[in-house]
Amino acid sequence: MNQSKFDKLPDLEKMTVSAFILAAGKGTRLYPFTSDIPKPMLPLLNKPIIHHSIERLLKAGIQNIGVVIGKDDTKIPQYIQMTFPNLYPVFIVQKEALGTAHAVLQIERHLKTDDFLAIAGDSLFSASYLRNIVATHVAEKNAITLSLEKMEFNLMKHSSTVNYHDGRVLEVREKPQTPEEVLSDLNSAALYGFSYSIFKVLKKIEKTNRGEYELATAINEVIHQNYRVGGVITERVCHITTSHDLWHFNLQFLREVDVTTVDGNFMGKDVDIDESAVIQDSILGDNSVIKKKVIVKNSVIFPDTIVNQNCENSLVKTDYLERFTV
Repeated sequence: MNQSKFDKLPDLEKMTVSAFILAAGKGTRLYPFTSDIPKPMLPLLNKPIIHHSIERLLKAGIQNIGVVIGKDDTKIPQYIQMTFPNLYPVFIVQKEALGTAHAVLQIERHLKTDDFLAIAGDSLFSASYLRNIVATHVAEKNAITLSLEKMEFNLMKHSSTVNYHDGRVLEVREKPQTPEEVLSDLNSAALYGFSYSIFKVLKKIEKTNRGEYELATAINEVIHQNYRVGGVITERVCHITTSHDLWHFNLQFLREVDVTTVDGNFMGKDVDIDESAVIQDSILGDNSVIKKKVIVKNSVIFPDTIVNQNCENSLVKTDYLERFTV
């Protein structure tokens, strides 16, 4: 039997590595679901997205965890400190929303390891993949290691395309608008392995036309300087950009994650369901209330939400309901 390339990589537990969750984004594309909570606090199977991210990092053996948060954000620190009392993460405030590269730059003075991961607060990767990308980054002595996923062109137009050959990334191109601009069917997902040297480059890049400091600019500059940028292909990324994504991944988790269900439904704490109501293939958040004769089917109900109308294929928050076409 052939050995996997990861069989020969160093044991993560013998390496010192940090991980930083980039959680300062406003989540404007998810409004009004993000009107009163940061995007990483949106519920995924009744727990915030960032909860799942921390659990997977810990399962991967990464104990040194930090979170980049937005100005005046108190909800993420409060939740993490209450839910993970033995974690002691560092919270780094990004005072201005100046792009992902700017968010990563804020990490420098808090970093205590040579290598680190940066992961978007709206993306989830398996613990095994997190281990693989860190191990690959260290073993290959990369300046940067990208998480790569296959993507169709219609989605790539809103993301990126990557020239990847023989284990090395040769170029990253943001938001290709024509097939001729596409470098490959691979996209750079929102997970990065960095060495400390990235900060020198981040301090020199200029803002893009969107008025932000973007990581693609820094990555291409590192490539231009002939430093090694590697990549690890992943088969699956949970990336929540839109309300449809949030609805879709919630129901996917309901089907696939090993959790206790009641007749195929996930029930949060202190849920109040009228005996005449019908619930089918749905997720009910903590303290949600389902009123008389209401039918809830294939839907996600936010915590602390009162439902007094039928909802199917829906994402439901107090005073707001969004339906999706299946």
